Amino acid sequence: MTDNASERPLLSGSSHASFAENVSATVQEQLRVAELAALRGRADLGFDTLRTLLAEGPRLADDDRIALAEMASMLTRWGAPGPGPWALLDELAAACHTPRARGAVFLAQARAARGKAMAEYGTRALFEFTAAGDVGGQALALSRMSFPADAGLSPSYRRELARRALSLAKRSGKPWIIALVAGMLAAGETYQGRKRAPGRWRQAASLLPADLDAVTGEIASLNYVNWALTCVYVGDYSTALEAVARGRVVGRGPWVNKFAAVEALVRHRTGDLNAAREQAAVAMAGAAPGIREIGSAVAAAVTFETARRLEHDDLEAVVTVAYATSPPCGASAAATLAYIRHARREPRPARGLPQILRKARDAEHHFGWEDALLALTEIAPDAARDEAAAMSRFWSPHPRAAAIRSVVEGRLAGKRGWASLIEGADALADMDEPITAGRAYHAAAKVAPFPPGRAHALDRAAELLTSAGADRSLAMLARDRSLHRGLLHVPENQRHQVNAGLTPRERDVVVLAAQGFTAVEIADRLGITVGTARNCIMNVRRKFGSVPKRRLALILGIGCELD
Repeated sequence: MTDNASERPLLSGSSHASFAENVSATVQEQLRVAELAALRGRADLGFDTLRTLLAEGPRLADDDRIALAEMASMLTRWGAPGPGPWALLDELAAACHTPRARGAVFLAQARAARGKAMAEYGTRALFEFTAAGDVGGQALALSRMSFPADAGLSPSYRRELARRALSLAKRSGKPWIIALVAGMLAAGETYQGRKRAPGRWRQAASLLPADLDAVTGEIASLNYVNWALTCVYVGDYSTALEAVARGRVVGRGPWVNKFAAVEALVRHRTGDLNAAREQAAVAMAGAAPGIREIGSAVAAAVTFETARRLEHDDLEAVVTVAYATSPPCGASAAATLAYIRHARREPRPARGLPQILRKARDAEHHFGWEDALLALTEIAPDAARDEAAAMSRFWSPHPRAAAIRSVVEGRLAGKRGWASLIEGADALADMDEPITAGRAYHAAAKVAPFPPGRAHALDRAAELLTSAGADRSLAMLARDRSLHRGLLHVPENQRHQVNAGLTPRERDVVVLAAQGFTAVEIADRLGITVGTARNCIMNVRRKFGSVPKRRLALILGIGCELD
């Protein structure tokens, strides 16, 4: 769909996204105040305005309560902190007089919730909307229940819920309901790995006009950002940037930061590391939960390739929040964290990646976990074999997934993996992903069965990594003794590399220290002096921010059994 008609709303009618039909003038004015505060980055002040309004109690009509709940839900998604918004929403639901109003409040809670809570509030909303005979409300409640979250529902049942929701949404005749439900259907098909999912997102994003109020604009922005993210993870980077550009026209408030986060992902993937760093900084400047973390993860990925020193930071917490916001973004962040740990010579650098893959299997996701498996394959191939076998039925048919699968299978095949590695590397290069392609060509060069093939793969790896400015990956290529031909030079900023990582001796010492051995016992076991053992422990503590000795095991993921 590229003609102008595809950019116009597909249906006529009001686009105002609210179940509140007759809001009092006083409440309308204060909602505008709350919205303006949020647009200035102070969602907390906006929430305080709503709390003041709620204090009026009996003077509020049900439509006023619905409007308050919808704004509270939006402010929660925009970054209003703490449990306060949830208490306010519960209070509003309890005060409503009609099932339709209660359904609208429960739906507002479902839109702000994650995981099982999303389905639970969606179920409560469905019950109330059914009692009220509200077809549009039923559609939205069913679509919330269909979202691929951890709620114990099978993909086939979710798909049926989403289809029923879309049928009801069309009966409602309201564009904002159709757009929101169409987006939820696209989300389900995305995680199910269906090839038509990107097209579903394009259509969902085109359902609303450009002149939108804040809440309606958020629905349009949500569809645009998810369309863009889907294109990122299928490898269609030009369309991803198109979706970002179109979404920025309607996006307000924290959507500026969200679209920056998506563009940062695209720029990193396509090897424009300076632009990736700039957009990541914009994403990190926002207040929306999860978006700062996605920006931080991209910034860490850029730093990994361009910096001489890899400082210790709290990237593990970033991965957790990024995954809760978007599982594909969380999987990519976990891969970056594993690469950084590996470069720093930490024990068990791939820890966490199997858990990411297990979550994908449990949720039956056919989308978005590929980077985690690729990193595990590069860093811990023995552990990756079982995980690759377990994930074999979850690969999607999208081009990027097919390319990553070829690289994974080629790496695990050893000397027999040449053809598969070249196939995957060529595909990644064709979709303009130079860093991942360059690393795949590097792996292919190591197992090439004949000298011309080795030379071709080595040249392609050097060309792509150099063009992207991926200095660390290029340095790894230049330092690979099995391929050394004297033609590659280590980039200047990677010479005399300082990673603040562990030396082999420090690693040996800290593993024993984390298991409870004293400096005297460590010295005896390793054949070193007690002073050397103590100095190693102090050095490691200093590298990780002068943390107490008892926290080293937690930070480094050291258990009784080590990889």
